[in-house]
Amino acid sequence: MTSVTLGIETSGLAGLVALRRDGILLEERELEHTRRRHAQTLILELQTLLRNHQLAPTDVNIVGVSHGPGSFTGLRVGIVVAKTFAFATDCRLVAVDTFAAIAEAADKSVTSLSVVSDAQRQQLFVGEFVRSETSGCLERSSAISIVDQDVWCSSLCDRAAPGFAIAGPILSRLQESLPATVRQMPEPDWQPRAASVAAIADRLAAIGQFADAFDLEPFYLRKSSAEEKRDAAQP
Repeated sequence: MTSVTLGIETSGLAGLVALRRDGILLEERELEHTRRRHAQTLILELQTLLRNHQLAPTDVNIVGVSHGPGSFTGLRVGIVVAKTFAFATDCRLVAVDTFAAIAEAADKSVTSLSVVSDAQRQQLFVGEFVRSETSGCLERSSAISIVDQDVWCSSLCDRAAPGFAIAGPILSRLQESLPATVRQMPEPDWQPRAASVAAIADRLAAIGQFADAFDLEPFYLRKSSAEEKRDAAQP
């Protein structure tokens, strides 16, 4: 039986969608650049993606969506579209760790990986991954934490092991603070890909790890600035 998987990644500035069939990537498309207005182009790109491969929405078995951490608005748009698609087509929904989607791109020589993104206020979201002997994949070894940017950069001086590497969207802004001895993944792999979201969704679906379309929400480690200002203004 043919298995078709959609991957949706809208955690950052560049949104992407991808399509897999029977474990093979058919196509990945970047959303038209609209200054983070993913909602304006996501549905259109999904329609184009399916049409390019002569598939109807009801042919999709799994929709995988990147659920954070990442942009508050971008994640919410992607998740709302994924949930609506799952409801409308009766396919299964899979939530994918955005940092795991970044780790997916690391080659086999990377045995441990630190993934970082901007947590604002000179802080970073940090996720640690270790390559599993069972699955062969990089798997998160602990909960994502919030760390002061300077503290994390300084800690890298003690982590120059051959199999260790770093990745993440924020690295372009940290170059002057990073030790030269620490391996960085190639810059194109600092961002999560929809192809990786779809691949991970396939693996999670194979072990029955589905999300509830009623309950799935973006994974935020802290409230947005607007929410914090609102809470502070309340008596």
